[in-house]
Amino acid sequence: MQILSMCPYRDAVRTASVSRGWEHLHAQLPVVRFPMSRLGLRASLGKPSEPRVQSMERTLRRRCHEVGHHHTVKTLQIGFRKNVSFESRYADEFIALANASRLELHVQCEPRIPNEDAGEWSLELPPATTELRLRFYWYAVRPPRVHGPGVSSLRWLALDGLTVLRQVFLRTVFPSLEELHIVKCTLPASIEITSDSMPHLKRLRITNVTVMNDSTAGITVLADELTTLHVSCDCPTEPMSSSDPAAYCLRPRFRSLFNRYSCFHLRAPKLHVFHWSCCFADEVCVESVGRLSDVAVELAAGRLPRPWNEESKSLSVEECNKLMKGILGGLMPGLHPCCWNHIQRKCIVRDERWLSFEISSAP
Repeated sequence: MQILSMCPYRDAVRTASVSRGWEHLHAQLPVVRFPMSRLGLRASLGKPSEPRVQSMERTLRRRCHEVGHHHTVKTLQIGFRKNVSFESRYADEFIALANASRLELHVQCEPRIPNEDAGEWSLELPPATTELRLRFYWYAVRPPRVHGPGVSSLRWLALDGLTVLRQVFLRTVFPSLEELHIVKCTLPASIEITSDSMPHLKRLRITNVTVMNDSTAGITVLADELTTLHVSCDCPTEPMSSSDPAAYCLRPRFRSLFNRYSCFHLRAPKLHVFHWSCCFADEVCVESVGRLSDVAVELAAGRLPRPWNEESKSLSVEECNKLMKGILGGLMPGLHPCCWNHIQRKCIVRDERWLSFEISSAP
């Protein structure tokens, strides 16, 4: 059963011919995967095939109408092309039919228009949905307008991949959302994550979120119930002494791989965990935090990644040192543990361009 759950649904259906005992096994799988198109940036999308997608729809409809409640779909994963109308239409039907508690959408677009806008689209969440992951494979696909009964029950949300994230998406009210992941998205302007739209947000993870060329985008987090914040970048700076002047030149014409924000503003009066790794902001303003138990800050000086048509720029050790002092100064009111004997503190300098600070509760 576990092995079949890892297969595309059409392959799981074919196992019915193996033996009579397997005839209805595919109708009991908790995980259903419908790849209408190939996943991945360089994978061939293939030709649209509406009859094949119609067959998927009939299979899912029979299952949902015939099986008992204990064989309901727990996870529905769909891969489709935003610019192929019938694939988008059937994706909506699959979502409504399955009414899965976890929904994963892998949304693609034709690669010949990488930086154009594929247009607005909407996503209606069924009542049972509590987890939603949106995986984007091209910048042309923007985040959808989310609506439906599942908006009220959603507790976990992830935006992952190549998309341009604007404030309009973050204005959607998610009254029950507790965890938000923003990964690999690009900011054309500043964004705000607030308790007005996410009143019960407790955990926030911002990973490899970049800014457009010449953008002064910043991030503001004003979350009354937030307890855990992770801000990280997996692509730190290059050493300034690299012999190849074009070694860190980026080809995409409107995106930079370095996470440099104009400002990072934080107000989280119940915050306990704060992790900041390799990101940089010209200014970090921390208004309020709770009694902090885990803090980790890591910065690296050096040459910054840059678009192909811009001059090379560098981040100095002095700038990193200033940012480190600003972050720790804002967090200082929260560094009052019940007993300092239960705290481990480390201040590490890896080399001349790395600055690290860590304070965490001992296990």
